[in-house]
Amino acid sequence: MKLAIFSEAGFNYGYGHFYRMSGICEHAIREGGDVIFYLMADKAAKTNLTRDYVRFVEWKDPDVFKGLLDSETTLVVDSYHVDIKDLEQFQKHVRDMVVIDDNNRLDYHDMKILNPNYFAICLEYPQDRNNELFLGKDYTLLRDEFTSNGQKEIKETVTDILITMGGTDPMGRTASIIRMIRELSKEVRLHVVCTKAYQNLNFIQAELNEKDRLYLNIGASEMCDLMKCCDFAVASAGQTTNELIKMMCPAVLVAVVDNQMINTKYLSDNGYIEAMYEDDRDALARMFSYDKRKIILEKLQTFYSMKSGKDFIYELAFRGGDNGQ
Repeated sequence: MKLAIFSEAGFNYGYGHFYRMSGICEHAIREGGDVIFYLMADKAAKTNLTRDYVRFVEWKDPDVFKGLLDSETTLVVDSYHVDIKDLEQFQKHVRDMVVIDDNNRLDYHDMKILNPNYFAICLEYPQDRNNELFLGKDYTLLRDEFTSNGQKEIKETVTDILITMGGTDPMGRTASIIRMIRELSKEVRLHVVCTKAYQNLNFIQAELNEKDRLYLNIGASEMCDLMKCCDFAVASAGQTTNELIKMMCPAVLVAVVDNQMINTKYLSDNGYIEAMYEDDRDALARMFSYDKRKIILEKLQTFYSMKSGKDFIYELAFRGGDNGQ
């Protein structure tokens, strides 16, 4: 039995899908599974995302995917650029298929749908389309390094802040966020995570002082450590959101694309995060309050779960079941 993944990454796509699918790959490899990650990617992504298990392939082409899939393969599809007809065709050529969905994007039918987001429980998936639904905190798709016991120390005084605008920061928000935080405090130490795909690294570097640190292309373990040690994070509202929640790190989320608005609104309306729209410095200011961060932590702890979407997919692909989840 084999596991195949179809996904995409690039400056316009972002890297969020890549990182959550790479977590599945690395988990499966550690468990002894046979997995290949087929990735549609631009030049920048090909430069930054080379892995032993990755193949850069235009998998949407019928002449291509028919040669990649067979009756021994379980396929995971994580893409905003497929439609129902694509999924129907993929499903004909595999043993089983799981579609990763973030926002009830398509009229799915007769499929396994996995939504790995904590806000998935608020989406109204149709009940009459013969789908199997796997939603929310028990099906998160995080790299194995992101593990937590559900606890975090909340300090009276903020000393360290994590800033991470995803793999590309297409809106160039990082530098402006640094400036806004500096208007609130000149004492805090900033930990700014970027990739080499950022187009304004010189401007970002110029905003930092001698206490701050810029991280480029860091791995999951280092990112996990930053979420543990920082008092709060300012982050794009994509895949990083789930990582921050898992690590119980209070956060200000910045919705940088339209498909992140559902995530941001649900979590902010229910007190799990702060949300920042445009350049709302007040959202940042509120996070300097001990009471505010403590309340957010208590809300985040209600999401704690030892289960994982990675385990579910591995069981389905290599053991023919879902491990009772």
